[in-house]
Amino acid sequence: MENQNLSLKPTLAIVGRPNVGKSTLFNRITKTRSALVADIAGLTRDPRVGLGKIGDKDYIVIDTGGIDSSEESEIGIIAAEKSLEVARECDVIVFVVDGRTGLNAADEILAESLRRLNKRVVIAVNKSEGLDQDFVIAEFSKLQVGNIIPISASHGEGVVSLIEDISFDWPSINETTDLENSSGRIKISVIGRPNVGKSTLVNRITGQNSMITSDIPGTTRDSVDFDFTWRGQNYTIIDTAGIRRKGKTIGVAEKFSVMQSLQALEHAHVIVLVIDAKEGITDQDLHLLGLTLDNGGSLVIATNKWDALDEDGREDCLKKLDRRLTFAKFVEICKISALEGNGLKSLFLSINKSYEASVRKHKTKDITNILSDAVTSHPAPMVRGRRVKLRFAHMGGENPPKIVIHGNLVETLPASYKKYLENFFRAELDLIGTPIKLFFLNGDNPYSDRKNQLTKRQQNKRRRLMRHVKKK
Repeated sequence: MENQNLSLKPTLAIVGRPNVGKSTLFNRITKTRSALVADIAGLTRDPRVGLGKIGDKDYIVIDTGGIDSSEESEIGIIAAEKSLEVARECDVIVFVVDGRTGLNAADEILAESLRRLNKRVVIAVNKSEGLDQDFVIAEFSKLQVGNIIPISASHGEGVVSLIEDISFDWPSINETTDLENSSGRIKISVIGRPNVGKSTLVNRITGQNSMITSDIPGTTRDSVDFDFTWRGQNYTIIDTAGIRRKGKTIGVAEKFSVMQSLQALEHAHVIVLVIDAKEGITDQDLHLLGLTLDNGGSLVIATNKWDALDEDGREDCLKKLDRRLTFAKFVEICKISALEGNGLKSLFLSINKSYEASVRKHKTKDITNILSDAVTSHPAPMVRGRRVKLRFAHMGGENPPKIVIHGNLVETLPASYKKYLENFFRAELDLIGTPIKLFFLNGDNPYSDRKNQLTKRQQNKRRRLMRHVKKK
């Protein structure tokens, strides 16, 4: 049995003195306005995480608090230590300096601290619009910590060159999230809140104590995957760190662990959401379930510690699940005990069923017939006196199943009718444990670009009508 760490997306940390434009650069790279920007030094204290993308590469961006060697306040010292801790964990450090004020002693001290981290550093000389580029590069070359690229974060100048210089050897999205299953191996990701028994379940499935288990929440920090075989089928199971509510996530290490866990959703064919049967399904469990469905992954819910409940407790747990999972009735629920190994057979049967449903192919004829039956049973509503016509449908992809429906006025279909079609397709295709995505395309009018040509008789009639109108 093999195991290995699941790699994170490439990460870059933005560091520098206060008020040099780090948050502006963060907003520019992530194309958001989530970081506060003002002419007040030290506005950013806590690290802020975002996603960036250039071409076919995506990455994680972390904005840090300003590091000022002259600031002796307790908050300033803590912010500086946290910023360097973040930089130590990232693949690349973007060292932002101010091209207007020029090189100063604080930049040199910070450059020395970054040099000791033994990380790849790129110097971004911000606010360099209108300045002589050669002079800017020559001035900051004294820092001797990495390539120097003049930029203007507020205007966007040089930012693309900066990211291209950083990401030249990073893997593309297709390389990091490819789910083509040419080897026939099913990838399973185990997610859930801390201390619900994820690592115990992985140890029980793989037959060895590879993962450290403890009653202390957050014991697992890295996402680790294991290859194994069950009844002739090859699997890879990914154990992830527990995901707590955002407000309760403490420390940089735990934030990185959570990011790894969320990325595991992209690497898996089937997600096993483990919940604690004794506690019942919580709001955080529902949040993780929603993330999985939004990501398009197949899902199985495993209620762990089922053996610890009496009959009344089990009945109460099932009632709560039934009440709170009305939006995910298609997800199968398996009652298991990871510690005792009970219920694993039914768990794997549900995993196989969910995976098979998500990758099954269907003929266009069958999909169109199902659409026709759905419209016959419940016709589409009238819009401005016109009936929405749904003509035919076909598969647009798998994992999750995607169905493309062609018709006219499809953009006016209400959400309730789209939900009806989704449920109808799910029932007819027997889609267990997998979300389904519907796409609606308007049919093209073949005469839309052709100008109506009047015959000679029509032209004469038009002239007579015009003369009649003018007389009146």
